[in-house]
Amino acid sequence: MAKRTPTTKDVALLHQLFSDGQLKLASEFQRNAVWPRPAKAYLIDTILNDRPIPLLFFQRTGSAQTGRPSYAVIDGQQRLRAIFDFLDNRFRLTQSSKDSSYFNKRFSDLTSDLQERIRNYDLVVQELSGYSDDDIRDMFVRMNKYVVQLSPQEMRHARGEGKFHDFVERLGKWDYWKSNRIFSPKQRERMRSVEFSAELAILLIEGPQDKKSSVDLYYRQYKDKFPEASHIEGRLKSYFEWIGKAVTDLSSTRYRKPVDLYSLVGALDRASDQASRLTRINGATAGPRLLQFDKLTKSKSVSGDAARYVAAASRQTDNLTPRSTRIDILEGVLRHG
Repeated sequence: MAKRTPTTKDVALLHQLFSDGQLKLASEFQRNAVWPRPAKAYLIDTILNDRPIPLLFFQRTGSAQTGRPSYAVIDGQQRLRAIFDFLDNRFRLTQSSKDSSYFNKRFSDLTSDLQERIRNYDLVVQELSGYSDDDIRDMFVRMNKYVVQLSPQEMRHARGEGKFHDFVERLGKWDYWKSNRIFSPKQRERMRSVEFSAELAILLIEGPQDKKSSVDLYYRQYKDKFPEASHIEGRLKSYFEWIGKAVTDLSSTRYRKPVDLYSLVGALDRASDQASRLTRINGATAGPRLLQFDKLTKSKSVSGDAARYVAAASRQTDNLTPRSTRIDILEGVLRHG
């Protein structure tokens, strides 16, 4: 009879079962160990901080000769392999805070208290018995078929609070992203509009930055206070209003794409001296120039600034140099045509 039994087993017991050959980590239908060392180190840091990790699934069988139970891991072998590798001194805790007492240490370097904290950590296990091999394979497929890794922005959202966090989360809910088709429903669901709001806020604070190194920095820097919030929001709204009048059908142009909208906002901010002279940029003449430039970037014989822009909008688009190049070119379109 098939049965599912929830239980807990501490790390010390599981390591002993593995050492005694009673715990088989990888069934033939599972992928090989693929976790990089930073991911393994982060898992150990999670254990040391007494944070929960996801449920493990074991298939339980009994030995007819010894009567001892044995287990095959259906889901969770990467986590267990990381734990066992650390207990065997195979990597250091590089993903821990540099302020912690265990940063960059191996298991044998830890104090006895920290070692015991790991050994005594309870893992939640669902033991399965009486299921056929086909049933087990089906379970494995179902558990892993629709697993979607959290995006960096979803991780920022999960970490929670802060003034900058709250500010960009509010901007990310603006109807503007939907009405102009900047982001699809799926992209908005996965918080891409929130992340883009953060990128635009940073752009208006300090100019173009490398996204990979800047977004998390600003979440930390403005966690307790973000006094620029009202000013940044006002400038961004004024640019969107200007764009709406100058490029009346934004959704049909390249400027609706985040990479290009970022560039246009940056060009407007620079050309208007941070919105203080925005009224001097005549949308009635600059708008048609932007539309003409849009056509040039889409032509078969693209050349000159249009070719440079297309190249900067096609590769490593979130890096500082391509961002600056695009903004420079669009600023020239706004000012001179």
